[in-house]
Amino acid sequence: METTQTQSNGVRDQTERIANIKQRIRYRHTNKIYIDLRQRGYNDDQGKIDIADLIQLDQWHYNGTEPIQMAIDKIGIGEGDKVLDVGSGIGGPARFLAHATKCDVTACELLPENHDIGVDLTNRSGMGNNVTHVCGDILTADLGEESFDSIMSIQVFFHVSNKAAVYKRCFDLLKPGGAIYIEDFYRMKDINREEREVLTEFLNSTDDMVTMTENKCLLEDAGFTVVEMKDFSTSYRQYTYNRWADWMNNPDKYVQLYGQDNYNGWLGQASTTKQLCHDFGVMAGGYFVARKA
Repeated sequence: METTQTQSNGVRDQTERIANIKQRIRYRHTNKIYIDLRQRGYNDDQGKIDIADLIQLDQWHYNGTEPIQMAIDKIGIGEGDKVLDVGSGIGGPARFLAHATKCDVTACELLPENHDIGVDLTNRSGMGNNVTHVCGDILTADLGEESFDSIMSIQVFFHVSNKAAVYKRCFDLLKPGGAIYIEDFYRMKDINREEREVLTEFLNSTDDMVTMTENKCLLEDAGFTVVEMKDFSTSYRQYTYNRWADWMNNPDKYVQLYGQDNYNGWLGQASTTKQLCHDFGVMAGGYFVARKA
């Protein structure tokens, strides 16, 4: 009876965690990828997808494939390497990484909707031999110990409250000599009341948005040696403005394509990030390269 109750509590805790994460990232509109594919002539639920077409549509972070190529270059990902993608979403970065380098990627994603779409797109694009999808929490998912040559994560860890635990888990999952590449959002300065309200709208908890210096300390506390870090404030400022302007200035186009609810959701997200990165300068992107001795 005690074991059954413990399992039940674990399932409930995971369900609540997923619900909280969904709220934090304003998670919805996963059907956008299928709408975009439909515009390229693909069916929603069957038929092969050309990986070259898919790569142009499934990079839902900033600046397309550039961050993944940066990870390849900075930590030296090559053919046959075992790579973990933490917070893999619908699998775009994992598929590009495997396609570009012929490495083997484990794509770990917490949210079941993202995971299911990722599996479908990976199978239909012929990438199933190189990309394995795992649905679960990075802290508890069965991924093996010290089994990865490299770890990559793009715009994920800013959602996580307990970064110390996640970084320690990543450290334990790496082989000796392995490296991690992280691109994420970071707080650039102290925030005033108006900025805090907008940041809370974006993240729910402003306390979880660390500075790059604070993040460096968290990585080092987990055992990593940070070998490179750089902020992308100029790039993120321009990207968020351009994305907002595109959605703001083309409502007829996007409402016709995605529907009013989709349009409102994507415009709301673009408006908030434009305020934080472009107008206020309170938030920007940056990357870290860190190694395990």
